[in-house]
Amino acid sequence: MVPDGTESKLVSKESDHDINNRITDEAVLVVENTVSPKVLYNDRSPTDKLWGIIYVLSYITFLATGFFLVAKSRVRFETDEFGQKKISSFFLEDVQQCCSKSVTKFGLCTYIDDNAGGNRRLAAGNSTFVGDEGIFDAFLDAPHIIIGVFALILAIGVTWVVALRFFAKPIVILAEIAKIVILIIMGVYQVHVSAKVVCWVLAALFVAYDIWARKKLMLAAKIIEYSTVAMKEIPSIFVGSIVIKLLFAGNAALFVYFFTESFDVVEVQSYEYEWNSVVSTDCTFASPNYVRGISSYLCLSYLWTILLFDKMRLSVIATMVGSWHFHPQDKPTLVTSLKNIAPSFGTIAISALISSLAEYINRILNENAWYWWISPTIIVALPIHILSCCFGTCFKTLVQMVTKFALILHVFTGYPFMASAKSAFQILSRHFKGGFVTEVTSKSVLNLGSYAFSIGIAMITWKWIDDEFDCGTLSDLDTGFSMWFILYFIVIMFNLWYPILGIYVIILLNKYLQDDGAASVERGVESMNYMWIPPIAATFVGCIAMLIFQFLSSIFLDIIDTLFLCYAIDKDNNIDVTNDEFTGIVKEVTTFTESESSDEEQN
Repeated sequence: MVPDGTESKLVSKESDHDINNRITDEAVLVVENTVSPKVLYNDRSPTDKLWGIIYVLSYITFLATGFFLVAKSRVRFETDEFGQKKISSFFLEDVQQCCSKSVTKFGLCTYIDDNAGGNRRLAAGNSTFVGDEGIFDAFLDAPHIIIGVFALILAIGVTWVVALRFFAKPIVILAEIAKIVILIIMGVYQVHVSAKVVCWVLAALFVAYDIWARKKLMLAAKIIEYSTVAMKEIPSIFVGSIVIKLLFAGNAALFVYFFTESFDVVEVQSYEYEWNSVVSTDCTFASPNYVRGISSYLCLSYLWTILLFDKMRLSVIATMVGSWHFHPQDKPTLVTSLKNIAPSFGTIAISALISSLAEYINRILNENAWYWWISPTIIVALPIHILSCCFGTCFKTLVQMVTKFALILHVFTGYPFMASAKSAFQILSRHFKGGFVTEVTSKSVLNLGSYAFSIGIAMITWKWIDDEFDCGTLSDLDTGFSMWFILYFIVIMFNLWYPILGIYVIILLNKYLQDDGAASVERGVESMNYMWIPPIAATFVGCIAMLIFQFLSSIFLDIIDTLFLCYAIDKDNNIDVTNDEFTGIVKEVTTFTESESSDEEQN
């Protein structure tokens, strides 16, 4: 059933009381076809309660296990009056007992035996690192770096959102120009002619693409610019998003804190090794088995929470934008929009969980890509892997779109998740081919801005850690480190483009390299950890920054997605949107279909 035009036009003229209390008989009657053009934000009943309970229990477990690791962590080393590291008083007795059985005096025994002669531990290069540290040890030793970088991330994020609000179109154009200019400058500073040619050819290709896709770029500018109209009309969108962003950043800091502390949950253990055909016993710090299991859980729970905050932001924005569009004389306050997260929490949790599973599947299908390039079966295996990567990306995009519009419709109607997903798909299918609403260019522009800022944050972190610990990885570029710099910069660029995957990769890579460095120290060999800690730590921080910047950029995409669904609901209810500015934008979207509007014109 579709209300006639007269009834639809009267909806916006009803009193506040009628709009918010005439719920539901009419809505239930039309659920299979469409919904009424209004946001039912008062007297909401909880939906999908089981999933809300499951998430709460999951997060309580996240906090409990995290603080359990914090309680179990103990400082492994202290600094003596000469600025040298020594075994902390907490572990000193255990190390002495263990080393009393050791003959060669490698490993931890070098810290308590000053007469070990040729077996004395070596510093890592000219740095202040001993050799067995990892990136989280660097964070522990210099917490002001993390505090300063996170403050910078928050400041840049707020500035980015404000700039997009007032200068959307110039930013889109400048973003495209910036890509070309950066490539040209990189080409100018290359030493080899072949590298110059590569940079300049890429710049020429970007110029050609911008000329070919100029209409799409202008559409992206229009879309982002129109989303700022809602932000100007509803300034509380920005405030609400910042509130959730602070929760997001706080949770990220908590995750880093838990993970950092987990590396200090250790015990003194003896180990056997063979040296010069002689089996010897020495001592080392080792993590109990339960630490790895807890760390894995923290990662998975963190992924779910990241996407939960993403859906919470969408819920707040959809409530305010939908109300502004359908009945501007009856808009909820920011407090009401935030309070409505509570009854919607179960639906938000299940939509975030489904998105998390899609993200995890995509991560599995995209990981270990390098292996296919060096495997002897490259001719057969590589095409299969490329297809699996494409499938994973498409699957993730599809799931994210479905969960996004299902949640927006849930905000409008109060339906549970499955009913909202079904109804949203039916509504969108009548106005967009296959029910898909995609606008890739505007998303790409916003992602590019987030990416550029994150690379900048990563490089600042690299320089800061490099100077703090006298590593010299950036000051020694002219003395043989240039190839390592290029390699690490590629690692930064790849992991920042896939930040969630990047966080897990960096954690595993840090563990492997730290174990290798510790083994070097235990053998009395100089560790090379001073070469990889600054760039790998910078990559980790850059991934966190990318997630935060993407979270902020999504404010604009959330507004537009909400308006897309509002447009489809208006069309279903025969509301005249012919002269609406947004209608012109919608008609430029590639998946838009004119079938409905053509039928109306004939009638």
